[in-house]
Amino acid sequence: MFRVSLSEGEQAELRRRAHEPGVRPAVRDRLEMVRLSAVGWSVPHIAQHLGAHEQTVRRYVKAYLVQGFAGLAPRPHSGRPPRVLVADLEAVERLLDETDRTWTAPQLVAWLEAERGVQLCRDHLGRLLRRRGFRWKRTKQSVAHKRRDPKLFQTAEQELAALKKPGA
Repeated sequence: MFRVSLSEGEQAELRRRAHEPGVRPAVRDRLEMVRLSAVGWSVPHIAQHLGAHEQTVRRYVKAYLVQGFAGLAPRPHSGRPPRVLVADLEAVERLLDETDRTWTAPQLVAWLEAERGVQLCRDHLGRLLRRRGFRWKRTKQSVAHKRRDPKLFQTAEQELAALKKPGA
């Protein structure tokens, strides 16, 4: 049987951690397991109350007894680390904010590969930027409408004027 005894300072710290904004629900449940154990509840009763397995309650009560609050923190997930780090996305955001030019997703992918050595698909970069709240508009495919050929423009004007004449 595991019993936790908490001092006044530990109880205050437990309450503070449980009510912090942004605490994951799983961590909040673990803190509740420790609190209920300190009040005198049995492991099966805590498990039934929280809808958890008894082994889970025992694991986190033991972890608290051995490591303190550090034993209740979530462990990192297994698997491959992300290719794109937060620092890489922040560098892209700075680039977009500080330069006046318009960037397309393929251009940003090429910039990331050249400057930061990060390889990824343009669709994935778009998803990551949207997840961080970045919005952008699609650029026009051509800028030919901004370049006017004076001779071509003059002949088009003459043709239009000829079409506007009555009886033409």
